Amino acid sequence: MPAYVTSQGALEPFEADVERDTEQANETWTAQTRLYGTSLTCEPAIQDHSDPEDVSLSNGRSCKTDAGVARLAPVSEYGGLYIGYYLDQHIDWSLSGIGCPSLSNSHLFLALWGKSWEKNPNASVTALFCEPSYWTQDVNATLTVPSMNVSDVVPLGPRIPLTDNDFNRTAFEYVIGTGAQAVSERADVSESTSVINQNANLAQLGINSTTTNMIPFALGLTRLPPAQYADPQKLGSSLEQAHKLLHALALQQLMSQEVHSNDQRPGVVRGRSRAIVVIRPLTIAVEALLGLVILLTLALLINAHKRPSRLSKDPASLTDMMNLIAKNPKLSPLSSDQRLEEKSFKLGCDRLLGPRSETQSSNRNTNSRQEQTLEKPKEGPTITGTCQQVRGVRPIEMSLSVGIAFVSLLLLALITVVAMKVYADRHTGLPLPSYNELVNQIVLNYVPIIFASFVEPIWLLLNRLLCVLQPFETLRHGNARSSSTLDLKYTSLPPQLISWRAFRGRHYLLSAVCAIGLSANLLAVSLNGLLEIEGSQTQLSENVTRHYEPIFGNLHANFDVWDYLYVAKANFSDGVVLPPWTTPDRFFVPFALNATSQLGQIETFTAMTQGFGGKIECVKAEFNDTAYVTGQQDFFTVDQVTPSGRRVTCGTFLTPMGGQNNTHSALEVLNQLWPLDRGQPISVDRNRDFNATQEATMACNSVLLAGFLRANLSVSFNNTKTENTDRNPFPQIERINSLSSLWMTCRPNLATATYEVTVDRSGRVLSNTVRGPNAENLRRFFTNDTETTSLVTVATSIMTQGQDIRAYWHNDTYADNWFGYFIKRLSNSTTFVDPTQPVPSFEQMMPLVQDLYKRLFAIVLSLNQDWLIDADQGTTIPGILTIPCQRVFVSRPMFIITATLLALNIVVAMAYWAWRPKRLLPQMPYTIASVLDMFHGSGLIEEAENKEDWEAHWKFGYGRFVGTDGKPHVGIERRPFVIPLDT
Repeated sequence: MPAYVTSQGALEPFEADVERDTEQANETWTAQTRLYGTSLTCEPAIQDHSDPEDVSLSNGRSCKTDAGVARLAPVSEYGGLYIGYYLDQHIDWSLSGIGCPSLSNSHLFLALWGKSWEKNPNASVTALFCEPSYWTQDVNATLTVPSMNVSDVVPLGPRIPLTDNDFNRTAFEYVIGTGAQAVSERADVSESTSVINQNANLAQLGINSTTTNMIPFALGLTRLPPAQYADPQKLGSSLEQAHKLLHALALQQLMSQEVHSNDQRPGVVRGRSRAIVVIRPLTIAVEALLGLVILLTLALLINAHKRPSRLSKDPASLTDMMNLIAKNPKLSPLSSDQRLEEKSFKLGCDRLLGPRSETQSSNRNTNSRQEQTLEKPKEGPTITGTCQQVRGVRPIEMSLSVGIAFVSLLLLALITVVAMKVYADRHTGLPLPSYNELVNQIVLNYVPIIFASFVEPIWLLLNRLLCVLQPFETLRHGNARSSSTLDLKYTSLPPQLISWRAFRGRHYLLSAVCAIGLSANLLAVSLNGLLEIEGSQTQLSENVTRHYEPIFGNLHANFDVWDYLYVAKANFSDGVVLPPWTTPDRFFVPFALNATSQLGQIETFTAMTQGFGGKIECVKAEFNDTAYVTGQQDFFTVDQVTPSGRRVTCGTFLTPMGGQNNTHSALEVLNQLWPLDRGQPISVDRNRDFNATQEATMACNSVLLAGFLRANLSVSFNNTKTENTDRNPFPQIERINSLSSLWMTCRPNLATATYEVTVDRSGRVLSNTVRGPNAENLRRFFTNDTETTSLVTVATSIMTQGQDIRAYWHNDTYADNWFGYFIKRLSNSTTFVDPTQPVPSFEQMMPLVQDLYKRLFAIVLSLNQDWLIDADQGTTIPGILTIPCQRVFVSRPMFIITATLLALNIVVAMAYWAWRPKRLLPQMPYTIASVLDMFHGSGLIEEAENKEDWEAHWKFGYGRFVGTDGKPHVGIERRPFVIPLDT
């Protein structure tokens, strides 16, 4: 249905007063508005059968008619009429002319249905007198956006009758009864056609042709067997449905689609949007864990607040830890020979340091510690002591095996993500892990988060270890200042937050590790959004049924078929989709799903089939004789050669009508040629050679004549109007002041090839791809040799329907025939039918004529599928069914972020294990005792007792030194009293 139209009436237009870029798909608007409708009250006519030749019909009041029921259906088995009050030249019957002249009957209609009296003399006739009424009603209406189709109507009040001031019922009923407007206006042929010709369709149902529109509309809307319309209730109901629909369509054209901004009313906008689906069990678990975290955090804060602290400062650096010894009397023995653990270090004098003596000033406040020359004496006693070879330790987390495993895990994750992206792009997504929503969310969202949550603590551990070992790694070189070693406070904050400190301290690896550890949170977010479930399509191979063979037979030309004109008009002008199995230039042999296929789940299906189309070759023609213009009725002639080599004269009869005096006039011509017998007097029929052979007839019929003319004529209006002729009085053309023309003859032919065609469930072509060359041997597509020409001839004959040989001159841009109208629509311009413009050139018109022929030829074939011969029952061909489904897709933004982060993780991890701290500490400095043991025997403890800060020029190292107790040690000492382990 068009916008704002239902089968019950037409709605007053409304729209949502919301500023948005675009409406959502399947969005609906609901608001209060008015519904305008009509009702048809029908009552059986009183029948008088006293006259055996006819039946008299009466409504029991002021209308009694002898409507000629005996002539109801002289040809077909059934027939029907819908007779209105007004008489018009387009119709044969009116109530005002057959016994009901009173104006009180002006809104009355007489409906007749019955069998032919010629074939069934005693058959009964169903006769109804019907009178329409018109009303409006407040309703709550729901529209589907953006088509504005009506999806629901809820009445809110009673129906209020419309007066003649509200609605011009007379004009509407005049159109319904006569098929024409009371006051004719110039318009294109598509708008000025009075009665829609449906005679051929009616004849197929065994129903007589009719000159009224209501009967075909009523039959088309209800589609009952013809015999059932003899029931007065069913006939009246069918007519009422047609009456309501035509009334709604008329109002839809009359009412403005623009909504007045000052007429505002409340409404509801409903739309379907994507949302996050929360699974309740997992939500409860998350909420419980968050609650537990909150409780533990509160407990920690309370405990930290209540616990007493006697620390004078935060022991966050090695210097701070050293001050615990220097400033605390209970720990001062550590500067002597006492240890916090049982291990002791021994120095092999002759192997490590050689004979060594040291003199030490007793005044350490003057910083006068001197190191004497160490040399091995040639003789004398050797200084010995307990000594043990130094072998450092390294955390197992920093072992090479752990590094290889971690890097391999990250590399595997990166490869997996890239592989999923590539596969999803090539195969339209990934299959769902499960049809269970909970399982899908766990696999697609929670498992990636778990992976990222597993990576984060690993980086946290590695980061913490590097923060602890970084000062010692710097000290082992023996040339570091206190600001980059002893005073570093890398353990006072969470490892992820010291990236800037490490960068300022030029510890770039540590800074990178801190940043990567912090980015693990971003990795978790990107992995969570990496995989998305979206609607997609999956394809299955399955045979499809072919009901027709790609072979033409039983060709017939039904000259009453006008459907192709209406189909083409709807497509060209209103954008209505083409019939099934049709594209603008091809008709495809239909195929269908097997009965076993689940049609409800199938979205599209694809198969190889034959596509047929028309091609046309046009040449410019000369026609200089102007006798046809002045009404002397001459022929356009052209010689054609038959397939057997015989020459035949073909022509067409031209009778241009009308003309305007001394003004610019235009004329468009499209005619089919016929073989001529020039020996006969000039006449439409007598000049046509009816004795010509079929070969000669086919040769001529396959040629089209197209012409475009411009003229300035002198005319006179002396002839009188003839009854039943709407175009009289025709002026008499007396003189041709100027004349220019373009003539072309066009020879159509058939083009066919094999195509891969994808259609929806209704057969509408969604895509087609040619899979083979155009066939050169066309005989195999026909049942005999002559059918090739027959197909083109019959199709061409049908296409020239409505092209009146009595073409009409016009002085405006309205097209009087279908050929001019289609050219006007295809070119989207009035230039080629504008009498004020020059005659178009052959180069301009040839592409338009060719395009028009291809389009009309495809439509003709689609409406005559019975020209194809039936395939054997059970004939199948391979096909591909497309079924909508849910697939997993990889988000491109999240993929870029994830792949980048994983690549950075791999690079930093490889750098971490390549430049990890060396083995140099006898034990890991995890405890206070292990840290303090690094200063055992060091003179730094005594120096820290008297200094708040280290001298700026002092440098420190971790290595071997002779302690204040005179024994060798491995630990932290100031240069030059220490030999770094790096030397």
